[in-house]
Amino acid sequence: MIEPTENLIESYKIYVTRGLEDEERYEDEAILALITRDVIEERWTELTEAQVQQVAAIDDLLVHKRERVAEVLPNGNSVNRRLWWWFLHEGPQVREQAQEVS
Repeated sequence: MIEPTENLIESYKIYVTRGLEDEERYEDEAILALITRDVIEERWTELTEAQVQQVAAIDDLLVHKRERVAEVLPNGNSVNRRLWWWFLHEGPQVREQAQEVS
C-alpha cells in the first residue's frame, strides 16, 4: 500500500521536530527522517504548492538540526548530491548547492 503524501509529510515533520529531540531514539528518528525525505523527493512533482512550502519549512528545521543528524549519517550513502539531506554533515550549504545543480 502506498502511503498518502500528506502522511509522509506529517511523518517527516514528526521525525524532525520531536524525533531528533528524543535522546534515546534520535539516531533511529534521524534515519527515518532522511528515508522519508527520500520518498517525498521521489514524489516531488506530485506535491501541491502548499506541500512544497511545508516540506521546505521542515527542511529548514532539518538543516538547523544538522549537527544532531550528522552524528548518525552513514558516510558514502549516496552519490546523488540532489539528496542533500544525506550530506548535512558537510554543513548547511549542501542544500543550496544541490538546488543549484537541480
